[in-house]
Amino acid sequence: MMKNKSTTLLLLVILGLMAPVSAHGIHVTPDSATSIVIADNSTGSTAKGVVDAMGMNVTVYSFQSTEDVQHELEHLLTNPQKKVLAVAYLETVNQFLACHPEVSDRIIICNPDSETIRKGLNRLNSTSTETSYGFLTPFLMGILMGALTGLGLGAYLMKRKLS
Repeated sequence: MMKNKSTTLLLLVILGLMAPVSAHGIHVTPDSATSIVIADNSTGSTAKGVVDAMGMNVTVYSFQSTEDVQHELEHLLTNPQKKVLAVAYLETVNQFLACHPEVSDRIIICNPDSETIRKGLNRLNSTSTETSYGFLTPFLMGILMGALTGLGLGAYLMKRKLS
């Protein structure tokens, strides 16, 4: 009886110490793919033909369900470099944009015909995703922090010297 209680207690302790795991599906596109086209079976070949004809570094994905598209769009929230051209699942993309307007500058919606896709790809290519100022931002932050630290330390030393 005692062995059974200690085994149960040990099992509960182990289960209590385990970190929770949160999984939300398979990420279809790699993080290295910065520009993608959301298509389906009927629009994928047209989009792929336009991308190949233009010679752009854009990957066309034919999604099978709205859940997959929604999951892919959620990755836009964590990857500021990713841009999307949607030629299918337009209702899903519009619903996502209604909930997350902060990524509207990185999602372009267009009709699934060749000319509109070509124009959308040109707009996608010209959309800037660079939000950092490179070396300037950390440099200025370092100067600001150093100045504030120096002023505080200087005030402390002057007060201590005068006392």
